[in-house]
Amino acid sequence: MDGQVQDGEAASLPAFSSPEECAKAVVEKVGKDIRLALPLGLGKANKLTNALYAIVKEDPSLHLTIYTALSIIRPKLGDGLPARFGGPLLEKFFGDYPDLHYATDRAKGALPSNVKVEEFFLSTGTLLGNAYAQRHYNSVNYTHAMRRIIAEGVNVLGQMISRRDGRYSLSCNSDLSLDLIPLMRDKVGRENFIVVGELNDRLPFMPNDAEVPPDEFDMLLETDGYDLAGPPAPRVDLTSHAIGLRAAQLVRDGGTLQIGIGSLGDGAAQSVRLRHANPEAFRSALTDLPGPGGPKEEGGDDPFSQGLYGCTEMFTQGMFEILRAGIFSRRAHEGRDITIDGGFFLGPQTFYRGLREVSDETLNLINMTSVDDVNALYGNEKVRRRERVDARFINIAMKATCLGAITSDALEDGRVVSGVGGQYNFVAQAHELEGARSIILLKAARESKGKVESNIVWSYGHVTVPRHLRDIVVTEYGVADLRGQPDEECVKRMLAITDARFIDGLVEEAIAAKKLAKGFTVPPAWRENTPAAIDRALRPHAGHLPPYPFGTELDDIEQDLAPALEHLQDHTATLPQRIAYIAGALSSAPSAKAYAPHLARLGLEKTKGLQEFLWKRLVLKSLGEISVRAV
Repeated sequence: MDGQVQDGEAASLPAFSSPEECAKAVVEKVGKDIRLALPLGLGKANKLTNALYAIVKEDPSLHLTIYTALSIIRPKLGDGLPARFGGPLLEKFFGDYPDLHYATDRAKGALPSNVKVEEFFLSTGTLLGNAYAQRHYNSVNYTHAMRRIIAEGVNVLGQMISRRDGRYSLSCNSDLSLDLIPLMRDKVGRENFIVVGELNDRLPFMPNDAEVPPDEFDMLLETDGYDLAGPPAPRVDLTSHAIGLRAAQLVRDGGTLQIGIGSLGDGAAQSVRLRHANPEAFRSALTDLPGPGGPKEEGGDDPFSQGLYGCTEMFTQGMFEILRAGIFSRRAHEGRDITIDGGFFLGPQTFYRGLREVSDETLNLINMTSVDDVNALYGNEKVRRRERVDARFINIAMKATCLGAITSDALEDGRVVSGVGGQYNFVAQAHELEGARSIILLKAARESKGKVESNIVWSYGHVTVPRHLRDIVVTEYGVADLRGQPDEECVKRMLAITDARFIDGLVEEAIAAKKLAKGFTVPPAWRENTPAAIDRALRPHAGHLPPYPFGTELDDIEQDLAPALEHLQDHTATLPQRIAYIAGALSSAPSAKAYAPHLARLGLEKTKGLQEFLWKRLVLKSLGEISVRAV
């Protein structure tokens, strides 16, 4: 032990500057069977965890079980163009962030037999091929994760925390810890459950419920500070903006708002901000979009004069920017200035900087609190019903069926892409709260490895939200209000927002399933549901619909290269595609001079050998096809 910490009247806390010494003290305290709980996402005590893992790897008599979610590590970039482009970006996104060694070993299939890792939410899309992660994934709602942890007899909680002037904050992960600590101490006693706070001065200090007394911790690990993992801000294309515009029109002034993550979530947040700051531009873009608008009367297109209250599982950068725009201004809690409640936060480096630099006046409006408080009604139902008036719970999906079932977390064969998280909770709340709606955002189609497929299907082998909880589904082609509708009408409304390339096949399946009449005819308007129609509608409004509405770590050249390299990957996925694309690149490509900075960024301004020559021609062709700005 390196010393003691005194904070006011709090008892002395054992404090360590060495992760190894702190880990040894943990083992000495809890014994050979270490059951370690780590917060979801950002808030893990990385240095403590790595030190514990190292000790256990060296001693087969010890056992370590880790209960957590969303273990973040640097992505593996492979060779070639991805490495040339992505390598420099890793420094921007991760800096000196210490990777979690158990997660890097798991990725290699190298976890020792005396270590077990169980997660209820996986890093999105990165572990589909990892047998260990798939076998040890635990499918539970976010609000039920703590029940699992308690049942397994967790004896250590390792959490990254922040400190300011002798005050301590759970900061980014109040979600489960706020409830877990008192429950475990009541259940097993302080001597059988220890809480280790890993101090990181680069973690934003969050006030309100996230602030806890120093005696909440049994040990402190002082670090020199390290960078936070910052996943890059997603690129919001015009398709995502089309969906976001339609969703923002369904938000009611004076109501409650939750928004999910990713490009669709950022698109929705940007449109909410645009509606408030520039209603004329918002209305103009919406007017130009074709397709059904859904229950517009339940929302509006005017600025938010009454303001909104935010109630969100994940406090995102988009939600933060809505707050800074003055839209989250409805104080829902009696006697408190809070205008937004969140369970955890995670985002790009621009988001963390914003939280560190924002005024205390704005910071005090944010309440990082228990996920049970934001994701559920039960426990304090009367108060929560009063707070969550006219709630709009906006979430993201991978697939939807024509009968209204939603898939968001796993593939048809059962492999997990991410996790249920709190989506089911929010959908259920929307049906339980007076005046609330669940709004599911979904791109109508996806392209992968040169193949286009519909995200609206007749049936799917895995479901996150069952069809009996169907409500509102939004694609770039329109809004389908499914609540209370019989199956035939539900199918018609979903077909009306389906990509035109897939409508006829779905109609055939619907007729075969007796859900449409045999003589059903597809209305001509549905035939206009094409990507080109969306591009024509929104291209004139692109100035209000930026690809990175809340900023990005990418410079201008990198912002051009990112979609170009993605386009190149999609069009060279198979051998025939690759041959055809190479032939096209060799026969015709834009001038290298026009894209000299782009080539320089990839080290291709002067090529060496056939491999680099081909890369250069392929990159030029892709840059030309996606119409990025030339110099």
